[in-house]
Amino acid sequence: MKMESIRACSIWRALEVVGDVPVLLILEQALQGRHRFDEFVVGTGLSRSVLSNRLAKLVAAGVLVKAKERQKGYALTEMGRTLFPVALMILRWQSIWEPEGRSINVKLIHRACGKAMVAVPVCHECEFEIDPRDVDWEPGPGLTQVTPTYSRRRQQTAAASAKRGNVTMVDSVIELFGDRWATLVVRACFTGIHRFDEIQRDTLMATNILSGRIERLLAQDILKAVPYSTHQDRFEYRLTPKGRDLYPVLLALLQWGDAWFADAKGPPLLLTHRKCGHGLRLKVLCSECSGELDPRNTTFEV
Repeated sequence: MKMESIRACSIWRALEVVGDVPVLLILEQALQGRHRFDEFVVGTGLSRSVLSNRLAKLVAAGVLVKAKERQKGYALTEMGRTLFPVALMILRWQSIWEPEGRSINVKLIHRACGKAMVAVPVCHECEFEIDPRDVDWEPGPGLTQVTPTYSRRRQQTAAASAKRGNVTMVDSVIELFGDRWATLVVRACFTGIHRFDEIQRDTLMATNILSGRIERLLAQDILKAVPYSTHQDRFEYRLTPKGRDLYPVLLALLQWGDAWFADAKGPPLLLTHRKCGHGLRLKVLCSECSGELDPRNTTFEV
């Protein structure tokens, strides 16, 4: 019997490692310089058992390394440090679209100019700000197919996954990218797939699970339903401006996945920036001085 499969681009491979709400909360803390177990407990609001489990998985994946001296805790590896653009793009989206969505907000400071700023995603070649409507894509030499499996862990809600007292620590961008299946719905929309049955074929999600993901994305104003026939119950699902602005997060995940998981054949997906005609590669600039951001010249203030 032939097993059905879906496209396994580098976004899929990246989400295999980081596509989980507790993992994203841990990485958020690690990229802010937290190292010790108790600091992660306080900063994430996760239970000690969940935190221990996810830290072990991040160590096994090569994203964190555990120090021999207990007081030094956990440190990001090179693989973990290169998630920095993903973190910047998540923070950018949250600051633009949900600035009051969390009890804890992070301010970025660019040491080079000394100013608080927003990270700006631009094309590495022409430095125009990236708009997904200016990007063409085609299958790359490393594109493969995988047979998807469902996981109960990936279907948890933000409220269930991370609370401390009555304070919810998760905003919708972390909730979205902590749910691989919801992210695949957004990926489908970015690649021109908009109808329910087409999204279902692209993701192989059970119809009830797909309905739930679409309902949540509609409620979060990431998708909008647009009738496509005289039958008012037939819709296409299109990205709103809020949803379209998730593209830099997906692009950062794609580049991270290409860097760490692409095989010798090459990347699974090839992107071209129509404004300059070059292959698209993300570069992140300071909104105040246009200097390039990296972990050494950027600090976080909570």
